[in-house]
Amino acid sequence: MDRFVVTMYAESQLHAGKGMDIGIVDLPIQRERTTGFPIIQGIKGSLRANFGTELGQFEAKIFGSEPGSEEKEATTPGILAFSEAKILLFPVRSMDRLFVWVTSPLALVRFFNTLGDKNIVDMIQNENISENEALTIDIDGRLWLEEIELNARKESKGWLKEVTAKISQNINAVEYLKKKMLTDIVVVRDELFSKILEIATEVVPRISIDREKKTVKKGALWYEEYLPQDTVMYFIVRKTAYAKSEQEAFEKFREIIDGRIITIGGKETVGKGLVCLKVVNVQ
Repeated sequence: MDRFVVTMYAESQLHAGKGMDIGIVDLPIQRERTTGFPIIQGIKGSLRANFGTELGQFEAKIFGSEPGSEEKEATTPGILAFSEAKILLFPVRSMDRLFVWVTSPLALVRFFNTLGDKNIVDMIQNENISENEALTIDIDGRLWLEEIELNARKESKGWLKEVTAKISQNINAVEYLKKKMLTDIVVVRDELFSKILEIATEVVPRISIDREKKTVKKGALWYEEYLPQDTVMYFIVRKTAYAKSEQEAFEKFREIIDGRIITIGGKETVGKGLVCLKVVNVQ
């Protein structure tokens, strides 16, 4: 096996920023240009910051030379490559279920394709979801996602139950949430999912205090965008051409990160960016 997938369950809000913007939100999150889906780049750096010391002698092999090494030193590439983190499930308020996780065919196909599960991929691709419809496990009739009203339809072919079961098994979360996930994942069209991901993120105002006057600094008000708690993302880890026979380092890294809680993205000192990791086997 030369690769594996890691799921990330958000224990707190996540902010992987792209820098200042000229819109309403001063510090927005990173997104795909084509779909508008949230992503997190720089996974490698976060993992190195969290596990570098613990990996000991394997750190340089896994991640390569430290950034900023002297020019005289030969740069050593790492044996592992890391993808960006992609969205899988997004929590949205719902009147009947407190909240549900929303996803789309594109998000599901991407995830299960990385796992090598072609059967589920084929079943998802053959499903037709209308514009104002949501596929569900056990909800019929009306379904509210924030202020969006949809017609809920029970998925009858059985693939959604298989999807919810596999996702629930492969996240690092408490049993209550894993059980809730078995019934509270809904699937909407890709276009609607993109819209929800745009309007339902958390936008938080922040201020800066003048330490001498004990008041807000003049002009020091800004807005930051966050992915909400309970968001589920994932990334891929694979061997590079430089791995050769470095199986021990590969297995060591896989073992160390499985089941761990780390910080990723910005705003760590105000309690943001906590995620639970889970290694998922690929077929």
